[in-house]
Amino acid sequence: MSVTERVAAPPAAHEHADCTHHAALDAAREGRPDITRRLAWALVLTAGFMFAEVAGGIVANSLALLADAGHMLTDAGALALALSVAWWNARRAGDGATVHRRREAWAATVNAVVLLIVCVAIAVEAVQRLQAPEPVATGVMLAVAVVGLAVNLGAAAILRPAVRDNLNARGAYLHVLGDLLGSVGTIAAALIIRQTGFLAADAIASLAVCALVLKASLGLLRDAAGVLRSASGS
Repeated sequence: MSVTERVAAPPAAHEHADCTHHAALDAAREGRPDITRRLAWALVLTAGFMFAEVAGGIVANSLALLADAGHMLTDAGALALALSVAWWNARRAGDGATVHRRREAWAATVNAVVLLIVCVAIAVEAVQRLQAPEPVATGVMLAVAVVGLAVNLGAAAILRPAVRDNLNARGAYLHVLGDLLGSVGTIAAALIIRQTGFLAADAIASLAVCALVLKASLGLLRDAAGVLRSASGS
């Protein structure tokens, strides 16, 4: 190999490395906007229906509906937070995977803590309602819960493909999944009350949903803590 060839070789190698690096960044940028779009659509669905569910819960005097509306309110905040993190990571693709994972883990941690707080508040109200059951307008309760189930199914389907590799999206998905379970519980409670007059079914449905969401939230906190420890040690 001539001296000229030996001198020319390193720039070619650098060009190849640069191309590989830029391709990786492009792939990251292509992936992140997909997550951003999914989070945005889920936020629109959730926030849009939340107000209708609050109104329905007040009209029907249903704790299960109001609990579900409370979940949807925290969902809207969780989705907005997750969307902000995904958008920022997309704009800062060059920050590196470790930084991205750390941001996503912190967002997931905030979402999990909020879920835990909401669950405790709903559980306290449910216990009080069990001690003094109140009449419920089951027709309104059932109609709103069915629409809510459809909305939550749509939001869950939108987020599901992004859950596996993104802790941030997983935190938002758990919020939506909690709402979905809440809608199922509310439908079941409305049917039971209509058929049997067992008013306590409304509060029991709320407690059942809280137990499921509590378990998922603790798992999310554990996973987020693991990511943060790993990122700190890297």
